[in-house]
Amino acid sequence: MFFNLYFTALILAIEDVNESEILPAGWNLQFVAANIGLSKVKEKNYTEQQAFSSATVTVRKMTEMRDFGVASFIGPDKTCTPEALVAAAWNLPMISYGCADNAVSDKSVFQTFARTMPPSSKVSKSVVSLLKTFEWKKFTVVAGKHPSWCSTVMTDILELAERHKLQVTNFYQFSDYIPKHIQEMQAIVEETYPKTRVYVFIGEHIALMDFLFCMQQRNLLDRGDYIIISVDEEIYNPQVEKEKDETDQLFHSFRSVLKFTQSYASNPNYKELCTKIKEYSTKDPFNVPFHEKIFNSISVPVTAAHLYDAIKIYARSVAKIINSGGDFRNGTAVLEKIINQTYNSLQGFDVYIDGNGDAEGNYSVVAVRDEYSDTGTSRMVMQPVGFFHYPGNAALELPIFKYFNESRQFQWVGGKKPSAEPKCGFHGEKCAYAVNWKISVTFAALSTVVFISIILAVRHYKYEQKLAFLLWKIDIKDIVIIDTSIKDKKMKMMEENTKLLNEELTPKNSRLTLAYYKGNLVVMRRIHKKSMDLNRNIRNELIKIREVRHENLVQVIGACIDDGNTFILMEYYNRGSLQDVLMNYDIKLEQIFISSLVADIVRGMIYLHQSVINFHGNLRSSNCLIDSRWVLRISDFGLQEFGFQDDYDLRRKEIQRKLYKAPEFLSQDKESNQWGSQKGDIYSFGILLYEIVGRAGPWGRMNALENVSEIIRRVQQGRQNGILFRPNTNVLQTEKFIIDCMEKCWQEEPDSRPDFHTVRELLKGLHSGLKANIFDNMLAIMEKYSYNLEELVRERTHQLSQEKKRTEELLHEMLPPSVAESLKNGQRVIAESYDCVTIYFSDIVGFTALSARSTPLQVVHLLNELYTTCDSILSQYDVYKVETIGDAYMVASGLPLRNGNRHAGEIASMALHLLKKVGKFQIKHIPCERLKIRIGIHSGSCVAGVIGVKMPRYCLFGDTVNTASRMETAGKPLQIHISEMTKNLLEELGGYYSVMRGIVHIKGKGEMTTYWLVNEDPLVRQKRLLSLSS
Repeated sequence: MFFNLYFTALILAIEDVNESEILPAGWNLQFVAANIGLSKVKEKNYTEQQAFSSATVTVRKMTEMRDFGVASFIGPDKTCTPEALVAAAWNLPMISYGCADNAVSDKSVFQTFARTMPPSSKVSKSVVSLLKTFEWKKFTVVAGKHPSWCSTVMTDILELAERHKLQVTNFYQFSDYIPKHIQEMQAIVEETYPKTRVYVFIGEHIALMDFLFCMQQRNLLDRGDYIIISVDEEIYNPQVEKEKDETDQLFHSFRSVLKFTQSYASNPNYKELCTKIKEYSTKDPFNVPFHEKIFNSISVPVTAAHLYDAIKIYARSVAKIINSGGDFRNGTAVLEKIINQTYNSLQGFDVYIDGNGDAEGNYSVVAVRDEYSDTGTSRMVMQPVGFFHYPGNAALELPIFKYFNESRQFQWVGGKKPSAEPKCGFHGEKCAYAVNWKISVTFAALSTVVFISIILAVRHYKYEQKLAFLLWKIDIKDIVIIDTSIKDKKMKMMEENTKLLNEELTPKNSRLTLAYYKGNLVVMRRIHKKSMDLNRNIRNELIKIREVRHENLVQVIGACIDDGNTFILMEYYNRGSLQDVLMNYDIKLEQIFISSLVADIVRGMIYLHQSVINFHGNLRSSNCLIDSRWVLRISDFGLQEFGFQDDYDLRRKEIQRKLYKAPEFLSQDKESNQWGSQKGDIYSFGILLYEIVGRAGPWGRMNALENVSEIIRRVQQGRQNGILFRPNTNVLQTEKFIIDCMEKCWQEEPDSRPDFHTVRELLKGLHSGLKANIFDNMLAIMEKYSYNLEELVRERTHQLSQEKKRTEELLHEMLPPSVAESLKNGQRVIAESYDCVTIYFSDIVGFTALSARSTPLQVVHLLNELYTTCDSILSQYDVYKVETIGDAYMVASGLPLRNGNRHAGEIASMALHLLKKVGKFQIKHIPCERLKIRIGIHSGSCVAGVIGVKMPRYCLFGDTVNTASRMETAGKPLQIHISEMTKNLLEELGGYYSVMRGIVHIKGKGEMTTYWLVNEDPLVRQKRLLSLSS
């Protein structure tokens, strides 16, 4: 059995029950451990056959436990649907402490199942109860698509809201791709904030932070008009909440958040019990050595409390049944004592189990409140304010919300509770105004002027606050630097391939370092500055760059300044830079890739030129990074004042940058502070486009022919004899419109160059018939083949169905159909007794002599032809071929399906038919010799069952089998020897003719009166069959 720390709570709970007076005197609990059920990890990857195999093992294990005398099942802790079904079939109680399957809540099927771990959907009742308590009758739901519990909770809230006449104005779902959170949530906020005031947010804490950031950007949380009800599976921990920084600007947004969380343990002895649970790991059946070292830093999971509670509520229900004289093994009776009851959890709070056997859970509402110290100072802390409970055992659909302390209620922003909608409605439709139009116009004009002035003043104030709060600043303690010895290959490529022309341009020490910041992989870029003065311009620049967000721009997370070391933190993209891709000739860039990369650059630059950044100034292939989805993102923009292009960079990379620089910036004075322009970016794009198409560097093969400084000098000279010095486009094998676009981009006069909107039109042919990004194009290609794939799947499915049908037919030839179906379903085939059946035996007379005159292969061919003939006759009668052993042939009727007393007639008719057919059978290798068989038939009782696991055989046992065999050995060639029992049954049926042979000595039976079966009237049998069908 695999060991989990929470299993030891089982021993603690059983000891507590046995030492207490819960059970009547003389009664105690014992447990038997077994590893059953299918883990969640395995279940996702299991095939249907493997799942059935696991279910078979589960049923076998549970059967063994039931036969051992187990009175109840506690568990399992993962999946539980098949286990609960088995327990219901046996009417044994099952109480799970960790199963989250929704199906088991159906008490019409799972009558004996209950659980102490509340399903994630149960929080929906508490959410609707809170909405009704504060009369928030209109709200918007925002939920994540992952984890799966988010969708489940959202669906339950929508259903409950409709049932309780609450209006859901809108509901949205966002993806789990973190880089897209901000973009998606900004769109949700923009669409919903004019028509809602109450949000129900269902998702993880990191997603809530992004949603609050978007709300804060809109300044929606400052006046207290909006409230956000957050639902999270995270358990509240007061110690962690106290350690949060209340000066964090985003933390202030939590004043408008009411967060649902599973209640923190209130039992004062809970920590001591957790320590005891760890100590119990040394006991049977776990026997974990050195538990102090192993579990020192491991917390006991809440599952341990659920397991402890399961034992306790089971013991109490069993005690009630025993005291009332009932059967404690009766699962439905046990469950009646559990459902619609409240119990006190090990964690210290009351939990109600509803009519479906599901624990409702215990949820608290956590909110920001002022906490006062002994010195009288206060600070804002997230702390529990209210909880939900079911009074007594009342079967209420919704729990009741109560404050922990009536004097410590929610501290509403603005001093009052937010309303579900404004007093006059969202569009003023609920208020009617009748005022003089002149007064209205004058008042409106004055109000507009005042309003604009206030907005400008507030905006200026908030901007100054942003500068002062240093939102961009990152604490060095939050960064975990990754050892360069384990740095991944893509990162090494990004560092090593920064050179463009020769080895001497590569810096000796890379400025790029991989690190983790708040769980996300980032790149730290070192700025080599001896000192850093955080003046207003630098702080202004950092705020702007941090707020620029676009899917084709690299996100700058912030800056870290520590002991003279300055770092910029950016998102990490594992495919390296565009320069890496272009220099790696193992990567074949098809038209679809080139189109996608160029389109990403154009989109990113259009956004950048329209933003507060205005221009890039340093566009080149090494500054274009590629993420795992092959989306290109532009980096190294907007940090001129901060010194992104620092002294170190200027010394080492000056020549490399100048290859992309526009002529007007190559010619300017070194003292000039002009970093670039939009038209300069267009020139750089033209050189970059040439590099992408040619894949031979920014100036192609000229690098090998001329000195780099010479290239820069000739570009600075401008036109010579009317000709501009530019990269050679004659060597490019590409469309003419692409070359025309390059040449327009690198015009000498800046005003003659197009903007990026025009560039997009010039390159329209490059994207003809393609999607927006590479992934969409890949999906389009896959769709073209999907129809062929579907047809192929249908064909293979049909073939599989045919093969399955043939396999079943073969199985039914080997075993009776009813027996075969039982074995296929993993069920045991129990031996069955039959009161009366008829058994047929026959063998070939003189087979030993015949075999001596034949080769082994001839013998095989003879028997195969003979028994194939016999088998074809058997299909016309209600008989079952039991087996063939050498020349012996055994057939029975009346089993496995009973047919009254018709079995004697079916065997008799078949025997006459076989005797007639064998009389005409010809031995191919001895055509002159006639084949003779002896036939013996007897009727009586027998037992039939399946013997063996490998190559199972359906066998018959009993005196009837032996007697039938003796009737055959005592018979004569080409005669049907029947017993008196068979003869009597045939006379009852009618239509059969037999003659007495007389008294014959039968080995093992003594003297018996036997008969010869000589003929039948086929019309009598035909009438008998017709009467059955009617």
